[in-house]
Amino acid sequence: MGQVPQNSLPLLKYGIVGDGRVARHFIAYLEQLRLPYAQWSRKAAAANGITVEERLADCDVVLLLVSDSAIEPFAQEHPALREKRLVHFSGALVTPLAQGIHPLMAFGPTLYGPEVYETLAFVAEAGPLKFHEVFPSFPNPVFEIPAELKPRYHALCVLAGNFTVVLWRKLFEEFAGRLGLPAEAALPYLRRIARNLEENPAGALTGPLQRGDLATVTKNLQSLEGDAFQEVYLAFVRACAPALAEKAGLSKP
Repeated sequence: MGQVPQNSLPLLKYGIVGDGRVARHFIAYLEQLRLPYAQWSRKAAAANGITVEERLADCDVVLLLVSDSAIEPFAQEHPALREKRLVHFSGALVTPLAQGIHPLMAFGPTLYGPEVYETLAFVAEAGPLKFHEVFPSFPNPVFEIPAELKPRYHALCVLAGNFTVVLWRKLFEEFAGRLGLPAEAALPYLRRIARNLEENPAGALTGPLQRGDLATVTKNLQSLEGDAFQEVYLAFVRACAPALAEKAGLSKP
């Protein structure tokens, strides 16, 4: 089990609004830490008729773990919740209705163990609530950024985390399909890339962009003719190797 709150720390009860993937992960973490919580969702309310105000009446902190577009409308629809410590987990949204504290983690369909949850970092927007006021029993590292930098912060997270998944999924699908290769053959390559990034980010780039290999880049682009990922490849050449793109006549007009 995870860390048990010490007697000197306030034992807060958490209200979870939502029943999606992030909500399920966070509930698993609260259970590992043996912290009390109550959950409410529209789906459950449709079945039992209990309002969110009733369900979360004795909660100290309410976490709006719903889609970004639903956070502000929900907070406006339920003003009584704003009398509590109201928090959302969106990495991009800034709203005066709730404090933003973003867990810097990819939440997959399978729940994690305490060794994952307890080491993930939280990135909090500067605001009236501090992390230790909301999660006093949490052992996680926490960092704070100005609210106006959140959109840029989240864009970087999406670029690095989400878009790499798109690229690797493309490789796995084509390995198993067009190329007739087992997708698992690429797993050591994937693990080494991640390890290189962890150990030496500045030196982790390999391949034709790192070498300035114009001939290989040209062949790669030709092989992707008619594929939407040709533009993705080209965008990376322009962003990561502008001198090479200019030499190849691939710079933006």
